[in-house]
Amino acid sequence: KPEDGRLAPKRPKTLSCDIHRANIRNGENSESWLVLIGLSEDMPYEVFCGIPENIDVPKKFKTGMLVKNGKRDGITTYNLHVPTGAGEEDAFIFKDIVNLFDNPTQGAFTRTISLALRHDVPLHYVVEQLQKDKNSDMFSYARVIARVLKGYIKDGTKSTEKGCPSCGSFELFYQEGCLTCGSCGFSKCG
Repeated sequence: KPEDGRLAPKRPKTLSCDIHRANIRNGENSESWLVLIGLSEDMPYEVFCGIPENIDVPKKFKTGMLVKNGKRDGITTYNLHVPTGAGEEDAFIFKDIVNLFDNPTQGAFTRTISLALRHDVPLHYVVEQLQKDKNSDMFSYARVIARVLKGYIKDGTKSTEKGCPSCGSFELFYQEGCLTCGSCGFSKCG
C-alpha cells in the first residue's frame, strides 16, 4: 500500500482508450452519447461520458489516448488524442474533455465510477449497481455506461443477480456482455 493511503496504482500520464458511441432513440427523440473508456492492462480504469455538445469525434475512430494534464483551478484536466495518421503529430486533440460534455452531475458520476474501477471493484458489480436504478430507463445515463462496460466483463463471470427471471436458477453468468442462465439458456443483453 502506498504511503499516501492510495490502494489503486497511480494513473500513468497516458492511457489508451476505447471510443464508444451509443445512439439512443426514444420515440421521435434521439440522443448520441460518447463514452470514453480509459484502459489499464486492457481493462476499464476510467470513464468519461456524456452527450457531446462541444466535441465531434468522427465515427471511424474507435481508439485514442487519454492524456492527464496539470491542474486547472485545482482540478486535473484530460485531453483526448485521436490518431489520424502514422505519426504522433497526426492526431485530433480534444482539450479538457470533461468540460466538453458540460454536465457537472454526469462528471461527478463518471469520477465515482472511475474511482471504483481504479480500486479494482469487480466490473460486474459496477455494471449491476448502475442497472439497479428503478427510475432509469434504458436511455438513461447510468444505463448507457452500464451497456458499454458490460462488453468488458470476462465471459463466465458469475452474476450477483437474485435468480433467472425465466426459471429461477442462480446459475447466472456473463457471456459476451449478456447475462445468461446456465440452467435454461435465458439471455438478457439490455
